[in-house]
Amino acid sequence: MNTTSKVLTESVLCRLTNAAITTLLGEAERYEAAARPGLQLALCNEAIADMNMLVVGAGADHNHLRDMLNSCLARQLPFLVIIFPEAGKVPDDIAADLGLAYAVEFPFMVRDDAPLEPSGNPDVAVVCASGADDADASADVLVSAYSMLKDSVRRALPASLLDSTGLDVYVARINGEAVGSVTLTYHGDTCGIWAMGTDTSRQRGGIGLRLLTTAMAQARNNGIRRFFLGATPAGYRLYQKLGFETVCTARVWVSGETHQA
Repeated sequence: MNTTSKVLTESVLCRLTNAAITTLLGEAERYEAAARPGLQLALCNEAIADMNMLVVGAGADHNHLRDMLNSCLARQLPFLVIIFPEAGKVPDDIAADLGLAYAVEFPFMVRDDAPLEPSGNPDVAVVCASGADDADASADVLVSAYSMLKDSVRRALPASLLDSTGLDVYVARINGEAVGSVTLTYHGDTCGIWAMGTDTSRQRGGIGLRLLTTAMAQARNNGIRRFFLGATPAGYRLYQKLGFETVCTARVWVSGETHQA
């Protein structure tokens, strides 16, 4: 996808989100995907709602949407539905009619090109992950940060993911102990930020700031000029502090339990 010269409008962010989720989950042991105009379904088929996602954008056919939702429900698979504003309100009505619960507003935020230096806790060492040990360390952080089952996380995000040319995982450590993790996906000169987490025993200690600014600074050194993300309530203020601005706000519905709302 060539997105170098495109303004990061809502429709572009929706397409980038679809591409990023496919990259992020594409190495899962039981990965499955389906797409229709305005609809992108990506499943790791693990009992983690946050890693089974249906993205709904402009032009989504409501019958196809209902079919996809029913397919996931029939499997008793927990999943998220991310509805972009351009999809209108009917998808919300369909989700509610099928018994899904409204979870949270999900602002999509953008940071255009601007200088950036690592900041935050100077005791945090941040490395670009490689190999099974780093994959395991990243999984440990996500297990702690989002109360996920480790076996499921490892199947959804295996070590082979680190070999992908479309993303990098960064791990933060203090005295050798993994305390934070974040994943960057690459789309031309644009970068998506995903799966940002800090060990629950170490939160509010400047770890997230150090991790994210270090990863972003490295991406800028490698030619990235714009960043985008979907902000959870816990991360919103940090992203604002770093200069991210909201372009649009999606709505998230859930079947099961989301660990990020």
